[in-house]
Amino acid sequence: MSTRLHIDFETRSTVDLKAAGLDNYARHPDTDVWCMAYAFGDDEPSIWTPADDKVDPKTEAGIAVIRRRNDILGHVVHGAGEWQGGIVVAHNAAFELAIWNQIMVPRYGWPPLKPEQVRCTMAMAYAMALPGALDNAAAAVGINHRKDAAGYRLMMQMCRPREIIEVKAESFVHGKQPDERVIIWWDEPAKLQQLYEYCRQDVRVERELEKRLMPLSDDEQALWVLDYKINQRGIYIDRPAAEKAIAIVQLETERLNGEMRRITDNFVGFCTETARLLAWVRKQGVEMPGVAKADVLDALDLAALPDKVRAALLIRQEAGKSSTAKLRAMTEAASADNRLRGMLQYHGAGTGRWAGRKVQLQNMPRPSIGQDEINEVFEVLG
Repeated sequence: MSTRLHIDFETRSTVDLKAAGLDNYARHPDTDVWCMAYAFGDDEPSIWTPADDKVDPKTEAGIAVIRRRNDILGHVVHGAGEWQGGIVVAHNAAFELAIWNQIMVPRYGWPPLKPEQVRCTMAMAYAMALPGALDNAAAAVGINHRKDAAGYRLMMQMCRPREIIEVKAESFVHGKQPDERVIIWWDEPAKLQQLYEYCRQDVRVERELEKRLMPLSDDEQALWVLDYKINQRGIYIDRPAAEKAIAIVQLETERLNGEMRRITDNFVGFCTETARLLAWVRKQGVEMPGVAKADVLDALDLAALPDKVRAALLIRQEAGKSSTAKLRAMTEAASADNRLRGMLQYHGAGTGRWAGRKVQLQNMPRPSIGQDEINEVFEVLG
């Protein structure tokens, strides 16, 4: 048996992975595994499903399933005698690590998977300045095996519920308790079989991709493990302060919208209505190519700009500073302990530097006020 195990999980959840972030997704009680495709070396990929844990160990089929499961877990724990277990390969391995350690370990009794024993083909592709997405990386190196497009569409459907039924307190459906949710998944046998084959194909593609990529050097592999640990530790945010800042900005946005309506005689209802604002400005006899930041700055430099137009553009300019997108991204992505995880992408740029994800912590605005004023702001928000 090869010392390298290739794996790929397919999962389902009521939680949106992109919005919530991987840590919140993997820890959510509604998130579970449809299947895991796996292959030792060049073996044809096999499928593990949660149903495999319920087989009758006295039957021939049950014995075969248990033997395959023990092969997987034995490899992870002991490998071929490696002190840290056998090597496990995955594409975007942070996802497999999260699902394995947050779902398979506590719910299915699997042993922990250490980042030191994992190899990530996405990290290898990034280190060679290749695309990160599996199908794009495969195309870049000329692999004949490609992702199953129809299977991908099915996976995107099956990763979310078909329907969620809210059982009200005054009704009892199928013995459910009051206010309990009934989650209905896309679990028809034909769909499941297609999903399993899609998962197998991902393992085939990932395995071929690994053969054509340069492995990370020992130093780079250690750096990837460090990157994983940094992302797992996360970055603390002051959630109460962020939520108060969002509320303050919302109030200011409403005030600015009111001012915009007053100045334009209700022609422009919101500062974000750029097309209507541009039309109104032109009605005032001022020709502008648009109301983007640079256009507004150029117009404000005009000495003959009508007072009403100047006021409207200043409001537009001020409203543009009132975005809460980053604050909202922080509060949405933070885990229960108020830490942001998975915010950095190893080798995200061709130069080797890290790239930001979701909140983009490397792209924070520089303070425009002094530290004393910043401290006063935090006192107000506190």
